[in-house]
Amino acid sequence: MPSNPPLNQILYGPPGTGKTYETINAALEILAPEYLAANIRNRKALKARFDTLSDSGHIRFVTFHQSFSYEDFVEGLRATTDEDETLKYEVADGVFKLLCESAAVQVTEKAAAPLDLAGRTVWKMSLGNTLGSDAGIFEECIANGYALLGYGQTIDFTGARTRKDIYERFQAAGSTLSSDDYAVTAVTTFVLKMKVGDLIVVTDGNMKFRAIGQFTGEYKTLNRDAQGDDYGQCRTVKWLRIYKPSLPFDQLTAKQFSQMTVYQLYPGSLNIEKLATLLNTKSGQRKPFQEGESFGSGYVITKASQDVLELRKPKGNQLDIGMRMLGTLAEHVRRGQLTIEDIKEKRVFDKLPDTTLEPFIVNGYNNILPALVQRMVDGEAAPVDPLDQAATRDARVLIIDEINRGNVSRVFGDLITLIEPSKRSGNDEALEVTLPYSKNRFSVPANLHIIGTMNTADRSLASLDLALRRRFNFREMPPRPELLVEVDVAGVSVASILSVINARIEILLDRDHCIGHAYFMPLVDTPTLRELGAIFRTCILPLLQEYFFEDWQRIQWVLNDHRKSVATHRFIDKPVSKVSELFGDDVSFGDQNQRWIINEDAFFVREAYVGLIGDTGSES
Repeated sequence: MPSNPPLNQILYGPPGTGKTYETINAALEILAPEYLAANIRNRKALKARFDTLSDSGHIRFVTFHQSFSYEDFVEGLRATTDEDETLKYEVADGVFKLLCESAAVQVTEKAAAPLDLAGRTVWKMSLGNTLGSDAGIFEECIANGYALLGYGQTIDFTGARTRKDIYERFQAAGSTLSSDDYAVTAVTTFVLKMKVGDLIVVTDGNMKFRAIGQFTGEYKTLNRDAQGDDYGQCRTVKWLRIYKPSLPFDQLTAKQFSQMTVYQLYPGSLNIEKLATLLNTKSGQRKPFQEGESFGSGYVITKASQDVLELRKPKGNQLDIGMRMLGTLAEHVRRGQLTIEDIKEKRVFDKLPDTTLEPFIVNGYNNILPALVQRMVDGEAAPVDPLDQAATRDARVLIIDEINRGNVSRVFGDLITLIEPSKRSGNDEALEVTLPYSKNRFSVPANLHIIGTMNTADRSLASLDLALRRRFNFREMPPRPELLVEVDVAGVSVASILSVINARIEILLDRDHCIGHAYFMPLVDTPTLRELGAIFRTCILPLLQEYFFEDWQRIQWVLNDHRKSVATHRFIDKPVSKVSELFGDDVSFGDQNQRWIINEDAFFVREAYVGLIGDTGSES
């Protein structure tokens, strides 16, 4: 394998040569070469890694077809509705643009995240409109460590306990909104439902998100006279991640975001594993502590469960600490009601006089509890298999299956130039274009790899768009009968069957229309006549019909039926002509008008395949 895989490559060959199959290895060669080398013969492991990288957004797979367009690939207009159900059109990014932006994204701010996401509520919020007059709200929120809501203006909702209370505050301020208006819903969510410790995902339109944070304080109202706007509803936030440019939604959720300003992201939509990966923390399915870890002056964890943490003391005795107690202390620290220093200096019960925590444990083990609580608050990355680290390499892979079936010039547009290695962003000859719908400047990052597959039976390499040919490395994927050399069916070599068929096709047509070995791979596990017959009848024969445009005589030549002396061994046969009976003696037809029949039984007869390989003398 080359040490530096090409940025643009196309795997080409006839049908069934494993082009799509090979894209998994090609993608792993880019993203996880060590893992590929260690598991080169373990297809199940490679496929699992590929799926993991696809789920994490490192790999995207798309199939070109005749109706695939620039709007699908780069960007186009999509109809959508806002919170008032008003129809509007907005720019929607295509798969290529989304992956380019994902490859180019930088984490401009990174802070320690909660160790365990289990049970945490996650909220979606829009902090201003990127293209609107309130575009600066997001930057203000990031700079000042809070989240602002425009609904409710500067009305003070402190002390409200129900939605009814919220609505009455609106009325007292002179509002004419109805009780079921979305503004009431938004404020009720922001004031009453959001809690300290909950997470917030800040969206950028419906297709992207640009920040993740954690609420650290209760609701409050801000005076906005100086700013001259109505964003008076406020909650303090610890910003955990800020992304520039924004990340595509599929790196966090199963579907695009809604237009609503604020709502909860439920497990059915939110992928908690992806969120844990983004925050470099745990999703709740892994233990917060690992056996064998050491804390303090010689306290070693001997067992960690969801309920109890067992430690061996420096002198060998065992100490059991409840996970609920650690979680409670950690939550008080997150809310600002305690500090780690308070635990160390035995000030917990001075700060929390009404707590039900056990003083003997909390004050008695103040030498070890601060470190354990700090772990719960700050979080720490779980141990990673060295081979798994390749999954986080700074690259993205776009796989385009059947790349030659689409109108490449129409799909790529002027971006066809930008995919050249020398024209990628960061290079001396880098280029940018202005996209037609969003009017944004756009370039292709240097860490985006494109892997295409091309079926030469659909279109030969010679007829491929010259602009595409010049910008891609081409890797031929020919039929590989050697992979079948140990497969015999009733004493007939399957490798020989494939080799002789392809030799005949190359003479009658060309090498672009050969038949791939993949069709016959099921015979490795099931080397039976029934399986071989099914492959020939449902795969090989229809392919030959397509190749030769129903020229049955040439199909017969490929299958060597014209040389078989026993009629029952022929896959394709010509019945005895009865033209005179049907039309009389005055009518005659050329051979091209003769009828041909498919002998269904021959596909399950050993001698039919023996005759396919050699001459008639080997049939018996």
